[in-house]
Amino acid sequence: MDKYYFYLPKPNLLVFMSQFKFPPISVLCGSTFKNYFKVLKQGRIDSRYYYKIFLTTLIVLISTPFHWWDKILFSKKLSKFKFEEPPLFIIGHWRSGTTLLHNMLCSDPDAGYLTTYYSLFPHNLGSKAIFKTFVKINIPEKRPSDNVKLGVDLPQEDEFAFANYQHNAYYNFFFFPNNYQTFYDKAVHHKGLTVKEKKLWFKKYDLMLKKALINSKGKRLIVKNPVNTARIKHILKLYPDAKFLYIYRNPITVYLSTEKFFINLLPTLQLQHIEEGLIKEIIFDIFKKLLTDYYEQRSLIPEKNLYVLKYEEFEKHPVEEIRRIYDNLLNEDFDSVKDYFSSYFNSIKGYQKNKYEVEKALIDEITAQFGEYMKKQGYSIPDDVIIK
Repeated sequence: MDKYYFYLPKPNLLVFMSQFKFPPISVLCGSTFKNYFKVLKQGRIDSRYYYKIFLTTLIVLISTPFHWWDKILFSKKLSKFKFEEPPLFIIGHWRSGTTLLHNMLCSDPDAGYLTTYYSLFPHNLGSKAIFKTFVKINIPEKRPSDNVKLGVDLPQEDEFAFANYQHNAYYNFFFFPNNYQTFYDKAVHHKGLTVKEKKLWFKKYDLMLKKALINSKGKRLIVKNPVNTARIKHILKLYPDAKFLYIYRNPITVYLSTEKFFINLLPTLQLQHIEEGLIKEIIFDIFKKLLTDYYEQRSLIPEKNLYVLKYEEFEKHPVEEIRRIYDNLLNEDFDSVKDYFSSYFNSIKGYQKNKYEVEKALIDEITAQFGEYMKKQGYSIPDDVIIK
């Protein structure tokens, strides 16, 4: 077995406690009561997770009365709200640099975004004083998979928030990984959804983004979500003038980093045991589906509204690449905000990326699976991957 590559262990309370502070609560804790049980009905829950479900249900029950206060506070604002600037959607496979790009762009004082708190309790913005403290206690200071800083007010992607809004969100596969294909079909392609469910999907997604911008008080909403790489047609249906920023990276690095990410993240989220080898299957399958959907749909985006960025170039010259994004995609003045990006980049200069030492057999398997995409994007085996 590889020094790096290993399969997901059977989760238990100690695993949860090692990654998150006690008690173990699901990220569905901020869902509406009705939606919460619709999500739970989508898969089999193993008995070892009953305690987690019990605690999460208590939080859902406690938070529910405060949802009415949120409706009072936001219903009028949301009914009149319109985006002054078209939202910017950062897309690309997991571990391709989407988080770094998102965090950096959100350092612009005019940027709007979903916060970590909002992603967990999107219906409890009016009761932050109570639930924000709860979130601060229960999240780690850094992501367990890559040591990226976490914080209640820091930028976060939107798919977990979306799961708390309606039950057809793709990240539900983290709760029920054995059903990952079904979740992709429903949440990405709307396969098998009723007309009512489709309407709800679009309505709640729009509502979620509008409320996020109101909450963050920004001018332009910046949304980061790898799943949207395959949802371009849905995004354009809601926001015809939306801007898209696509970032890509060497598929071998993406595979190794995604595997490590899932191995560390899944024990904190899953509600069922998974068999050995499933993580590898998920990564290979979803990578190809995501990229296939992207290449099929990207022509739908007006040329002026799409900017493509190579991660390796962004890593070398981050501030210069941000300038190009402002000049060529956003059409906004970069010089007035340049110092914010320089400051952010300087704050993360000491960050250490993961290093990988793997068996040749695994590299051969990755190149066999991703060879088409490596050729299309001009990649070979990266120099910083040590092959045993």
